Amino acid sequence: MLKSLPWLALTGAAFMTVAPVHAGTIEPKAAAAAFAERQAFCDRDGGALWGKNICGPLFFVDPDTRDVVANRNTPDGALNKDGEVFTGKLDKDVLISSTTTTWKGLRWSMILWPLPDDAAMRKTELVHEAWHVIQESLGFPTRSPVEGALGTPFGRTTMRMEWRALAAALTAPDAAARKSAIRDALIFRAWRRNKVKDAAQDENELLLNEGLAEYTGRRLTGQSDADVAKTLGEMEDNNAYARLFAFVSGPAYGFLLDDTSKDWRKRVNAQSDLGDMLAQTAKVSLPANIESAAHDAGRRYDLAGVEKDEAGRAQAHDEQAKAYTAALVNGPLLRLPGHHMNTEFNPSLLFPLPPYGTVYPTLHAVGEWGTLTVKDGALLDDNFTIVTVAAPTNVAMHSGKGWTLDLKPGWSIVPDKKPGDFTVQKKN
Repeated sequence: MLKSLPWLALTGAAFMTVAPVHAGTIEPKAAAAAFAERQAFCDRDGGALWGKNICGPLFFVDPDTRDVVANRNTPDGALNKDGEVFTGKLDKDVLISSTTTTWKGLRWSMILWPLPDDAAMRKTELVHEAWHVIQESLGFPTRSPVEGALGTPFGRTTMRMEWRALAAALTAPDAAARKSAIRDALIFRAWRRNKVKDAAQDENELLLNEGLAEYTGRRLTGQSDADVAKTLGEMEDNNAYARLFAFVSGPAYGFLLDDTSKDWRKRVNAQSDLGDMLAQTAKVSLPANIESAAHDAGRRYDLAGVEKDEAGRAQAHDEQAKAYTAALVNGPLLRLPGHHMNTEFNPSLLFPLPPYGTVYPTLHAVGEWGTLTVKDGALLDDNFTIVTVAAPTNVAMHSGKGWTLDLKPGWSIVPDKKPGDFTVQKKN
């Protein structure tokens, strides 16, 4: 299965999957084949999974040319019919990424072209993005907090233990073994959540957003329990769990809920906890002493080995944290307002830096002030209100170490209160 998972995009406070940016001419026939491929998954499902057909408006876009190929026309007929598809140009004010967007009065899935070469990844992305279009109609808001604890050795260790137990449950030879492994996974999960403030809420919100989208993509495209279990193992070595975990854990909980309940999707809502639902459907109860039980279960999944591995990772992590703190906290700095901002980033690179926020090593942001392109680290606070980069090396050219800024008319870079710091503000 996949060695990597999709990128993410942020619109306001909502995160959605996007593919790595790599342009290519859109062939209408190839696009038509992809539309038909996605529609076949929806036709086969017949709305059974979520009670409605998830295949709505979809267009592919070439990020270099802004060429669009869509599966239907816009309400104002702005596109041209070309065989089975519709072609045209995307308006300049629409941020390009694989995400959900409102364009010309319709809610669309927008996906960058070309699609991934890997067949399973391509199919999953097509359906994943379709689910995001209907998720609010199903009652699931696009809240997506960063779980900073998953950047710590303890957070990573407990998540790896949880993933190993979930993989064991998905590949269990019988119901008894599956139930035992589910119990182990929920013990590791409870161990982390008992020790980390807000972990349960933050994890649940992202699981009900990206986790359910990824589950839907994998379920409708015919993947198996074994496929999901394999991904759980492959993703352990990733360096950034803070947001990526939902793409990995969501399908695992969803497939296990399918195995233990026929109607869980009718009961799940924006306040649900997928782990608690699985405990109920699998008839699992947790022990009173979670930490002791976690160490007992850990012997079955090499807890000692994982702790040793994470201790080694922590040294490198701490050195990087010191470097980011020096560059993006202690300054000198440039700060930009984060309100009403759209961004694209790679979740496999995110670096939690509590209590200051999260470092995005690469970032493309579009705000009311213009466009920011970062290749060497930007810091976003936990409320997404401020973006911080290193102070400009050339104020007149709107650039600094690892970043460039294309300011809109009426905005400028001006000195901030602290000597050496700058801010972006609107001219009077």
